[in-house]
Amino acid sequence: MFDILKFKKDLFYFFVFFQVSSHLFAQVTVSGSFQPSKMFRLTNQSEISLPFRIAEAEVGYSLGDFELKSNTAMEYRWENNENELQFREAYLMWYPSWGEVKVGKQIHAWGAVDGNNPTDNLNPYDYYYMFLPGADRKIGTVSGSVKYYWNDWQFEGVYIPDHVGNRVPFGEKDFPFGPPIDITEFIYNEKSPEFGIHVQTNIFGSDIGFSYFNGFDRMFSEFGIINPPTPGNILPVFAFRKTKAFGVNLVSFIQDFTLRSEASYFHSKKYDLENLNESGIWEEGEYIQFAFQLEYITENNLMISSQLIGQEIIYDSWDDYYENKSSSIDSVSIDHIYIRSFQPGLGTPFASFTDLGLLLSVSANYFDDALELMGNTFIDLKDSQSMLGMSANYTPINNWKINASISKFMGEEGTQFNNMEDFSHFQIGLAYHF
Repeated sequence: MFDILKFKKDLFYFFVFFQVSSHLFAQVTVSGSFQPSKMFRLTNQSEISLPFRIAEAEVGYSLGDFELKSNTAMEYRWENNENELQFREAYLMWYPSWGEVKVGKQIHAWGAVDGNNPTDNLNPYDYYYMFLPGADRKIGTVSGSVKYYWNDWQFEGVYIPDHVGNRVPFGEKDFPFGPPIDITEFIYNEKSPEFGIHVQTNIFGSDIGFSYFNGFDRMFSEFGIINPPTPGNILPVFAFRKTKAFGVNLVSFIQDFTLRSEASYFHSKKYDLENLNESGIWEEGEYIQFAFQLEYITENNLMISSQLIGQEIIYDSWDDYYENKSSSIDSVSIDHIYIRSFQPGLGTPFASFTDLGLLLSVSANYFDDALELMGNTFIDLKDSQSMLGMSANYTPINNWKINASISKFMGEEGTQFNNMEDFSHFQIGLAYHF
């Protein structure tokens, strides 16, 4: 049952926290929003109850060359009145004459295309918010970063002391994207450091960047089974493979068109775990991911954008394993073996849906920007599955916004979107921004 008194109390504490914080320094900026919403299935109009950010607040404190920033959200679920205060970001910035330094819990942004970035691998993703844009679907991690500016060059180094994996919805009946049961206790997370380097410059009017990341996958993989302490007590174990990524991105202009593109090469492999009975193979894989975006603004300010997102596995150690296996047994027996294959654990989340997909979107503003209309579709160019979305945002008075959206998933049997057809929904909400 919905506990309105508890909700009001938690919300009161949320805003009091920022009102008190805003008096710590003289130069303070405070902004945020309160945005309740409801989600319903298209099939039978039943409610879909998933956690969402019902309130957010950003606070900045400035003092000379230093600035302290924080981004806090209250996550809420209607069904059982679950609420959790999340500190998404909280970091200190220093602006020396040669660049900038950041230390604390941060959400980084690398890459050139909008949202689906193969080169942006510093932060894990929150799969509850995977259909939101940009930083809204990322999880902040404790890290340190340094940027150095020299003429047209920009150098950035990022150090992450402890690896953090994606937030995966386990056993969510209303969100069929993730394992049906909670396997958290079987996931081993290597608390090891990660680092990344990014170099960017401008050549002939185009921005070009190169990146390198050395760390671990954001999505866990099956590593094998733990040697049982007692006979017959077999326990599976999952962990995050070590991965290196080399990326390149480009932003250029062709007459009235803006071209954004990026690509990344990944090399992943398992590492030794104590008391792990390996399945007889050293799993290793290499793959590339790419994203090309073309955008155009018409004379009446209609924004049209397209993205081509792809992935190609160029080496899978399981292929070598089964090739050797088939040489020692007859072909009839190999057909009855459970075939495994390398699954990428890093890169853009959309690559988990398809190896080649096309994302199209269009948006426009009317009535002095009071009404915003948007439409988008994602088409799998290899399998028969697609997604269609439409949304509208209307601002009747300053700081208030009414929003509504529809998302429809379609796919043949065996595809990911086929499993998500019942997740097709419409959503309506109200937002107040301050």
